[in-house]
Parts: sequence; C-alpha cells; structure tokens
Amino acid sequence: MSAHPWPFLAIPTQRGAVLLITIMLMLMLTVLGLGLVSLNSTQTRIATNSGDVQIAFQSAEGALNQAQSNILAGNYPANSFVANSNGLYVFNPANTALWSSVNWASSSAAIQSFQGGSKAPAAYIIELLPSVIVPGQSLKKATWVFRITARAVGPSGGAPVMLQSTVQIQQ
Repeated sequence: MSAHPWPFLAIPTQRGAVLLITIMLMLMLTVLGLGLVSLNSTQTRIATNSGDVQIAFQSAEGALNQAQSNILAGNYPANSFVANSNGLYVFNPANTALWSSVNWASSSAAIQSFQGGSKAPAAYIIELLPSVIVPGQSLKKATWVFRITARAVGPSGGAPVMLQSTVQIQQ
C-alpha cells in the first residue's frame, strides 16, 4: 500500500447532492418571484381600472348635469329635435336603442361636453319622448319628456360609463 505523499490534499469522492438541492431551491425561488411579479401586475391593473371607472363616472355625471341644465334653461326647443341629428333626436320605438348605435366621438351625432381627466370628452344625446299628461293636469297642457344619455371613458381610453336620466317639463 502506497501512502499518498500529501494526505491532507486527498480529494474526497463527490456525489453532487448539494448541487442538485441548490438548483431545486433556485428554481423554487424563481417560480415564487415570478408569481409575485404577476400578482403585483394584476393588482396594478385592477387599481388603474378602478381609477378609470371613477373618472369616467364623474365625467358622465357632469355631462348629464350639463344636459339637464340646458334643457331646463330652454336651450333646446322642441322643433330642433325634428332633424334627428347633432345630439337631439325624436324617440322612435321601432328603431334600436339610440345609445347603442350612435357614434359618440362624432360632434354631428352627439353633443360633446367637457373632457376633464379623460382621454376623450364626455358626450350626451337627448331624445324627445312622447309627451304625457300628468294626472290632475289640464288636458290643454302637455308635459315634455326628455331622455338624456351621457357617456364618458377613463384616462386610459377604456372603462366606458353610460348614464341615463329623464327630465319632464310642464308646458
């Protein structure tokens, strides 16, 4: 038996178990890190969309209030609805819902309102509904009924919000 001239330099037999365990741990940490990045990205998108909806809602509500004020001030006489353009329409029950088919970006189809913090200005349309007679009201006086539909989008251009209201004016 020959002795190794330098026994303290003897190379032990290695099996690679530490290398495999280290690779497995690194793989698990990588998967965990990617999962956290994905979760953070999802939460950021949710928060952004929530903010977009809030801004769009406020813009649509402002446009709705602007339209109501204009109607109550008499800025839209009944004969201006006959042309069925420029955001003023006569309600026709035979047609599809006007708010689903109108081009909201066109100033000849919808009345543009203020932009606020949105990407595009809010817009509204006004429909003249059939006049009604309110109980207790004289038959000689009719009540004009207007349906206002306002639409706005958020700063990112998404999250559209649509609001509707009716206004009745006794003649």
